[in-house]
Amino acid sequence: MKRLGIIFMIVLMVAVGIVFGARLYYHAETGSSEKTGGAIILKEFTFEEKNSLKEWDEKVLSGKKTVYSLENLDGKNCVKGVSENSASTLYFRQCLSCDKDPFLRWKWKAEKFPERTKKETLSDKKEFDFVAQVYVVFSAKFFLNAKAIQYVWAENLPVGTVSSSPYTKNVKLLVLESGISEDWKEEQRDIKADFRELFGEETEKDVDAISFMTDADSTSSIAGAYYTDIAFGFLEKKEI
Repeated sequence: MKRLGIIFMIVLMVAVGIVFGARLYYHAETGSSEKTGGAIILKEFTFEEKNSLKEWDEKVLSGKKTVYSLENLDGKNCVKGVSENSASTLYFRQCLSCDKDPFLRWKWKAEKFPERTKKETLSDKKEFDFVAQVYVVFSAKFFLNAKAIQYVWAENLPVGTVSSSPYTKNVKLLVLESGISEDWKEEQRDIKADFRELFGEETEKDVDAISFMTDADSTSSIAGAYYTDIAFGFLEKKEI
C-alpha cells in the first residue's frame, strides 16, 4: 500500500533531488542537437546498448522495485517493465526551457494490466495502478509546489480522460491509450500546450525531469509494459 501515493512521491522525491540537488543533469542550451520532422531533438534513447539504462536514475516508491530490463520485442530494442506488487520509476534529469516549445516523444506497448477489484478510475487511491505511465516534472522553488503531467495507458478508460491526481492537484493525468493493442503506440506531446490545457494556465517553469513507470502495488497484482524511442527537445516555431 502506498504511504503517500505514487504520484505525490514522484513529485516529492524527484523534485527534491532535481530542484534542490546539484544540477549536474543535461542542459538543453549546451547539448548537441539534431533536427528532424519539424523538431530539434536534444536527446533520444533507443536502448540499443547494454548500458542504456545507466543514464536513468531509479526511485523506489513501495516495498519492492519494478523490474526494468533491456529487451527486444517485435524487432525493437526497448525497456520492459514488470511489476509484481511493486512500484519504482526510472527518471532522467533534464532541463528543458519553457521559453521555447519543449516536446516529448516515445513508443510504448501494454502487455498485462493490473488486476482490479473495482471499476478503473483516475481518482481511486486504493487501486491507483497503471500498466504504463510517462511523466513530465516541472521545476519549483519549493518542492511541494512542483507540478507534473502524468500520461497514462489505461485498461478501460476512454482516451482523452483527464483528472487531477487523488493525492495532489499539482499533478494532472491524461489518458493517451486504452485497452490491449497488438501494436506499438507512438506519442508526441507538446508539453506547453498540454500544460495549458490541463492546468488552465501558461507554465512559467522549466521541465526538470521525465520519467516512466509500470506499477501494480496498490492492486497487489502483476503488470507489464514496454517503452522505447524516448526523445525530447524543442518544436520548431512556424513562421506566420
